[in-house]
Amino acid sequence: TNPDFSTLNQNLKKVLQKLIKQGHKVCFTTGRNYLSALPFYQEVGLDTFLVTYNGAYINNPADKDNKEIVVFHSIKNDVVKDILNEPVVKKNICNVLIDHVDGLNSEGEINLKTISTSDDIYYQEIFFNGNSYTKGENILQLLGKKDVLQLVLEFPKDEKNFNEILLTLRKEYSDAITFYFGTKLKAKNPGNKILVPDPERKIIKIRNELASKGMGAK
Repeated sequence: TNPDFSTLNQNLKKVLQKLIKQGHKVCFTTGRNYLSALPFYQEVGLDTFLVTYNGAYINNPADKDNKEIVVFHSIKNDVVKDILNEPVVKKNICNVLIDHVDGLNSEGEINLKTISTSDDIYYQEIFFNGNSYTKGENILQLLGKKDVLQLVLEFPKDEKNFNEILLTLRKEYSDAITFYFGTKLKAKNPGNKILVPDPERKIIKIRNELASKGMGAK
């Protein structure tokens, strides 16, 4: 993508389309959520599998006759609730984003919905990407009893507390989840969509323990 993280680099697009014309099979494998990655897939004109959530969700959006989900690894609802109710998480959490399963639509496809406590530029560009979402403070009430494909947690950059959070996740939930963490992004300048690291905030992205970008690509 471009530095705004929400538009596709046009030089890359031309290269990919040239490879497709030459007979190569091009697949996207990404840590992005499905709804955020889908516009890039469609813009290039792919008809192959789309691997999202680091391999937790794999399907072929272009195959209108075959709605089969090849891979679907969700985080159980009770695991998500337990994580969000951990004292060290509740005490330090700034924002939460969840991509959850919302049953099936009229065509028998899985409905994926996003709920979030924030809609700042980081969430807009990285996760929403022009798709609808629900914003609210009581994330667990909005989630209800639904399972989750992605849980994103935002914390202040306090090394002691953040390390305690990481230790808790590894110690208590390693049999159910996998996660990675990094620095949150913010607008380079007010009103700008160019994103740069935010030195004051950390992000943890959590998926099902079976999620693997490498296995998804394979």
